[in-house]
Amino acid sequence: MRGNFNNAVRIACIYISSVVGAGFASGQEIIKFFTTYYEGGFYGIILAGIIFAAIGGIVLDRVYIERISNYDDFIYPTFGRAMGEIVNTVVTLFMLSLFSIMIAGMSSILHEKLALSYHLSVVLMAGICMLIILGDIRRVTAVSSVITPVLIAGIVLIGLYIIVFKDTSVFNIISLLRDKSDTWFISSLLYVSYNSILSIVVLCNLLPYLKSRKSAKWGGILGGLILCLITLILNTTINLFHPKFTTGEIPMLDIVERYSRVLSHVYTLVLWLAMLVSAVNSGFCLVERVSSKLNINIKLMTVIACIVVIPLSFVGFSGLIASIYPLFGYIGLFMLSVIIFQWVRGQFSIKQKGKAIKKHKKIEETN
Repeated sequence: MRGNFNNAVRIACIYISSVVGAGFASGQEIIKFFTTYYEGGFYGIILAGIIFAAIGGIVLDRVYIERISNYDDFIYPTFGRAMGEIVNTVVTLFMLSLFSIMIAGMSSILHEKLALSYHLSVVLMAGICMLIILGDIRRVTAVSSVITPVLIAGIVLIGLYIIVFKDTSVFNIISLLRDKSDTWFISSLLYVSYNSILSIVVLCNLLPYLKSRKSAKWGGILGGLILCLITLILNTTINLFHPKFTTGEIPMLDIVERYSRVLSHVYTLVLWLAMLVSAVNSGFCLVERVSSKLNINIKLMTVIACIVVIPLSFVGFSGLIASIYPLFGYIGLFMLSVIIFQWVRGQFSIKQKGKAIKKHKKIEETN
């Protein structure tokens, strides 16, 4: 029992690490998809958490039952060969875009906090990611499993500190619930859909780490619920300062710096680690996809990918988020719809087979 729980927690951490990246921990994603809708944003977060939990449970359950060892094993039976090729191309482009965003985000922090040249920072961050990815999936999952609990603790504790101890307006939380917009629903779906593009690719590589069907399924569900909790805390914190103090490149860091210089250093580290984990996840998935398709040595492909991503990262952090995330959100929405539909149809088919078997046994017993 304890083994299943520990395994579920480890899986949940890897799942969370595929979502909690630069845009999330910085507050950029939270503002764009939730905070701007005020009351509706809180509803949107709850909806997103439910969908994340459902998708995580569905995908990992299939990975365990069908012994899926890579993304191809999952995507072609789900979408068919022709549509599967299109989805694969889109996913590969998204991995490249996300890898670039994470490198840009980490480089922005080094540029601001250590006064390093932005271009030099990009090259340095690409090199660090390359060294981790060269260690294959074992090193990538080890990094995710170790760093993600630190990320969750850092985000939750600092967020609660600001909400409870440093701003009494939290006791008038009803003031946050204003100007609800009906479009929060679509925004929430887009947020889940583009984040699921990476997370599904990551989950499809976790078969060696799934000890049982129960721990696989609950690992996905637990990951979604924890994501919901930390997003609610971040959104509440940001709402207290929006829009007056949330216009910077890294809104959460701007907020934390208003209260404590020490905490700002801590949150800078938390943010950098969040970006590193997401960069490593997206970078590994990119390399794994391209190397298998082109039949290129994975280590050589890792070096090539980390070189190619350098000029792309020069676009900048917030610019990449604003232009790329919404676009892939609509694409991911289609993918999620198909995955959920296939799962529902599969469950219905199982029930129908069960009824047919019971009916056949009754006929045999009667005869």
